[in-house]
Amino acid sequence: MYEPLWERPEAIRDVESILASAPGRARVIAGGTDLAILIRRGEVRPEILVDLGRVAGMSQIEVGPDEGRAEIGALVTHARVADDRAIRARASALAQACRTVGSRQIRSRGTIGGNIANASPAADGAVALLAFDAAAEVRGADTPGGGRRVPLRELFEGPGKVALAPSELVTAFTFKLPGVDAKSVYLKVGQRKALAIAIASAAVIFEPSAGRVRIALGSVAPTPVRATAAERLFEAEWPRSGSPGALMEKVADLAVEAASTIDDVRASAWYRADLVRTLTRRALGSLCD
Repeated sequence: MYEPLWERPEAIRDVESILASAPGRARVIAGGTDLAILIRRGEVRPEILVDLGRVAGMSQIEVGPDEGRAEIGALVTHARVADDRAIRARASALAQACRTVGSRQIRSRGTIGGNIANASPAADGAVALLAFDAAAEVRGADTPGGGRRVPLRELFEGPGKVALAPSELVTAFTFKLPGVDAKSVYLKVGQRKALAIAIASAAVIFEPSAGRVRIALGSVAPTPVRATAAERLFEAEWPRSGSPGALMEKVADLAVEAASTIDDVRASAWYRADLVRTLTRRALGSLCD
């Protein structure tokens, strides 16, 4: 019978020490909504489970005024992100994404840190945070300087793989708030209307005063991706576009090119590509009215 050693430290430095003393043999656990499934399937068998439930300093949501920054601790649950007034006002796509995660019970227990560290291409929170150019705050006993900031676009290496050393953990996510006139939206399509893993998803941010757009896609590549060519086209042509509808079509086509769609049990590559086009066009249409 599988019986891991449970450790319940109360400080981040103690977590770092445990991870450093057992490289590759210890895993951190918070809500357990992802890791517990992997353990049950036999896909992972860590010798030590480091329970973060008592660790202080990883459960904050701080949203600065005006042109400030937002910081969300890794132990913040999806439910808290979805319900936070400041996040809903200044980063609504992130609140919307967290509201689509699993059931109410899962949202109340699962953490934003676990969702990201699991590195699923379909992770709702990851897609939204990528659109906001978020970075992960990483700590580790062997990390130079004790900590580092890793942009999310560099954190994901593939399905289930993140650019972290065995002794490192993510403590928070930070991002610069978009302009006060910014609008954002998160859209996804699954096999059901609720409790579904995304077949394709899109998080889009539009800042009218700056003419800036950000487009992130999920479930259509080995990692969540940014449609940077689509963003550049929109920003170049939006101010003088005589036909917004035609521009959005071209932007949506470029978003499809950013995807690496595949056939699997949930959808065909062709269907996923069509969804990317539709979600991108729909999101832009709703934000640019």
